[in-house]
Amino acid sequence: MTSIERTAYPRFKRLITAHELHLFFSPTREELEWAADATDSDEHLLALLLTLKSYRRMGCFPALEDVPEMVVDFVRRAVELPEGTLPVYRAERTAKHHRGLVRKRVGVTYDQAKARGIVEQSIRKEAEAKNRPADLINIALEKVVEAGLELPGFSTFDKMASKIRTEVNASIRAGIHDRMSAAQRAGLMRLLEERDSDGTTLFNRLKKPAKGPTWSHFKNLTKRLEWLDGLGDTDVWMDGVAAGKITDFAGEADAADASELRDFAPVKRIALVAALTHKARMRVRDDLATMFCKRVATKIKKAKAELEEIRLAEREIVEALIGNYRTVLKHIDEGGPAQEALEKAAAMTAEARQALEGLDEEASVDEVAKRLEGRVSPAVLALVKAQMVQAGGFGAVTRAVEGFGGFAKQYEQIEKVSAHHGNFWEVLLYGQIGRDRAVMFDLAAAETLEFTATSEDSRVLDALGHAQRHQAARGEYITAFNEEGDEVDISFATQNWRKAVVDKTRTGQFVRKHFEAMVFTALAEGLRTGDVAVVGSEEYADWSEQLLDWEVVQET
Repeated sequence: MTSIERTAYPRFKRLITAHELHLFFSPTREELEWAADATDSDEHLLALLLTLKSYRRMGCFPALEDVPEMVVDFVRRAVELPEGTLPVYRAERTAKHHRGLVRKRVGVTYDQAKARGIVEQSIRKEAEAKNRPADLINIALEKVVEAGLELPGFSTFDKMASKIRTEVNASIRAGIHDRMSAAQRAGLMRLLEERDSDGTTLFNRLKKPAKGPTWSHFKNLTKRLEWLDGLGDTDVWMDGVAAGKITDFAGEADAADASELRDFAPVKRIALVAALTHKARMRVRDDLATMFCKRVATKIKKAKAELEEIRLAEREIVEALIGNYRTVLKHIDEGGPAQEALEKAAAMTAEARQALEGLDEEASVDEVAKRLEGRVSPAVLALVKAQMVQAGGFGAVTRAVEGFGGFAKQYEQIEKVSAHHGNFWEVLLYGQIGRDRAVMFDLAAAETLEFTATSEDSRVLDALGHAQRHQAARGEYITAFNEEGDEVDISFATQNWRKAVVDKTRTGQFVRKHFEAMVFTALAEGLRTGDVAVVGSEEYADWSEQLLDWEVVQET
């Protein structure tokens, strides 16, 4: 039996304050005159007034012996009745007559059949989504009051809630059972029999949550997801079943062990295990999405910390870059090895050109030999030497850069300084993500998590698809156009991200590493804000599908 204290069914409080006594139980002069005209004794007068005030307060008629003594004393003193006067009826017929007088005065209809019908209809409707008897009773109470009817006794509500809930739950469980194939039902039943490596049943593995959603547990989580998905498509099994019911069924299964479940009726046993399987599949997807979001947040934090370190070390880096640039300029400037090589190569080339002056492209070998007086080889050799000298000059510049750690190192330092001056942590993020790149792509693959946009804005997921199509790329750039030839829309990103991704010198291309980092960041943010949902998840479910229908809103 449901405890009345857990419901909103009207009852006297254990402690009634003086303020409440005066507010709810003080008879008015008009009420006193009305009661005096309808009664012929002090006992009946007190009983009628208590019946009236109790009904106005609670909407039902309590037994007079259940009225607190402090209320009886307050009303007795308020109408100045003799001490010791008790609210009693010598005949039930009088009590019934008084209840009729009260109903007429407060304007309420006594129609228990209609009230019970409303109770049954409201409980049966709500039991499709709610499972706690107290919740069902409270809703039925509200509907009866709205109808202006006298409330049936609490036991009526309690018995009807218990009976109807049992019927509705049985119907829901039968639906779950029938939507499963025989093979799927057999598979779930094997969970109660087959043993895991630790000697416990596979059902225990189903109940036991996976280890925390940390990066090191990614493989364990994906294996658990694969195992759970292999049990069957629980979305089909739970089609049309309210989320609250699934949670309650799963909770009932989770609270039992395998031996207890074997004692349940087959339909109920299968339905409860199916609900627990469904919740487990949702939970592991929640864990994977949470793991991804936490990892991206950690990497962003590290990139910002790196930026702060760059700020502190800026002077040293800038001085190094200035020194490196000065060295390169000296190699290129007048008097430097590059300039000397260029001048020497130019002089050697001029001598060869002078010897060949007047020859055109169609000149014969004999004419060339005649012009050079038989010295063709020396002229060609001079040109080759000139090119070698020129190449050596540029080689000196290249060797100078290599001495500073190479071009990549110089570009990296330049990016770091650039990041500092523009609070530009975005260009540093890929350096943090690099080692996790493969795992992030694996997690974002449709075989692991299936993402969907919660609105018509699919730009982030479109960009994710573009990154996935170029996952195997290792070059610095990827095309900025999708398979249909349209440019990938990255307007969802911040100005800093667009600045990092788009290289103005490479029209129609994205900087691959920054594009990937931008996509992972936007995906994590979309999951956090609800703009992106995970199919089959609970915590990251599509919130738009959970909105009430407009017809339901109008009813409430």
